[in-house]
Amino acid sequence: MKWIRKALKGISLTAAMFVFQACYGTMNDYYETSVTIHVVDDNGDPLEGVGIYAQELNPGDSSVLSDYQDLVEYTDSNGLALWWTYGSLQRLTFADKDSLYAPVETIVQTDEADTINVVLEKIR
Repeated sequence: MKWIRKALKGISLTAAMFVFQACYGTMNDYYETSVTIHVVDDNGDPLEGVGIYAQELNPGDSSVLSDYQDLVEYTDSNGLALWWTYGSLQRLTFADKDSLYAPVETIVQTDEADTINVVLEKIR
């Protein structure tokens, strides 16, 4: 009788694990990395409050995968921002909220921790 009880416990545990994996899937094979972004003006002074917008691109041909850009972060008083990404190909746009500086766009592929330095030029 004990072996039947143990067998039923094993079957129940296996069934529960199968249901859990079917509902939630297996772990992803990618990891999140942090990227430090440093934004300065054309004099080298840090810019506070610059919005950083990200748009995911197709790695094969750099076509846009989403029609909108996500605001990912604002720079602090030192012109620094920390951005967490999964290493996919992204188009980043940097724009200040008062439109005093010309927006800058760049395409980045970040697979490991990195630093991106951006210089915004004042609109004259």
